[in-house]
Formats: sequence, C-alpha cells, structure tokens
Amino acid sequence: FVAELLAGIYSGSLSMISDSLHLSLHILVSLIAVASEYKFLGFSSTNIKFWTAVINISLFFPLAFAIAYEANERLQNPPSLDLTSVFFVVAVAGFIANIYTIKILHTGHGEERSENKNRLYLYIHMVVDALGSVIVIVGGALISLTGLYLVDPIASLILAGLIFIGAITMLWKLFYGHKCNHIH
Repeated sequence: FVAELLAGIYSGSLSMISDSLHLSLHILVSLIAVASEYKFLGFSSTNIKFWTAVINISLFFPLAFAIAYEANERLQNPPSLDLTSVFFVVAVAGFIANIYTIKILHTGHGEERSENKNRLYLYIHMVVDALGSVIVIVGGALISLTGLYLVDPIASLILAGLIFIGAITMLWKLFYGHKCNHIH
C-alpha cells in the first residue's frame, strides 16, 4: 500500500494511486474478516460471517465511485506523468503479491472455504486485484511507449469498473448463496 501510494503520488499516476487506495481497504477488510471468526452479542456465527462479508464488499463501492470521478476529471485534462523504473518495480511487486495471495487462498481445504464465505470472496477479489495490477502495468507501458497520458485515466476507469463489477458479483453470490442455504 505505502509503496504503491508513494509511487503513484511521485509519478502522478491515478491508476497507481487507485490501486494503492484499493489495497488500503484490504487492511480494513481483513480486520473485519477476522472479526467474523468470533461470536459476539448473541449473534450466530453464520449471521456474523454473512454480515461482515456484506460490509467488506460494500466498502468497495465508494472507492470505485471516487476513482471513476477523478478519472473523469483527468480525462478532460490528462496530467503528464513521470513513470520511472520504480513505478514498474512497484507495479510488478503488487502483481506478484496478488498472485501469491491467490495461491494461498486457493490452497485452503474445500470444507474450510465453504464454512467462511469471506475467504471465497477474498479469493474472488484477489483475482480481480491481479487483473487490476495487469491494467496498471500495461497502462504504464503504453504511456511510456506512446506518451499518451490519456491512457492513465482510461486505465483508472477500467480499474473502477473492475472494482464495481467484482463487488456486484460478490454481493450477488453472497445473497444468492445465503438464500439457497436457507432454503435447504
């Protein structure tokens, strides 16, 4: 998060700043997911896990909106960017971290994953994050090769769209799965 934020601020890249802010939510989401492992206030474990998953997923909607808003502003007047090798090292490191996290989440046992939906949704989310990292890297490469700074707000809009679609997909799966679990 810190490396991406600093690289984004230094370079002026909204797509990198967006990815870092998205990553900052991972800290909060992780804390909420940890809370889902404990029983409190007499709520059942199932209800706690369900509602913490809803809260986690819902946090990404305001972020997607903020990124899209700023990207739209930058589409009108794209700022010049300073994409150094540090930008690409940080972007590739973010991609590698996403792939590593996907691998860790995927290696859990099936029963363990089905018991806590937060893990499944985090896995889906990390796949979307990896796609976001690819967008940052490819966008940066296109800017470096062509000098078209317009690519950055476009890449940011795509990131915002991915975050939004990922959140909608996870909410759909969560509510549909929750409804199906109560029918059986």
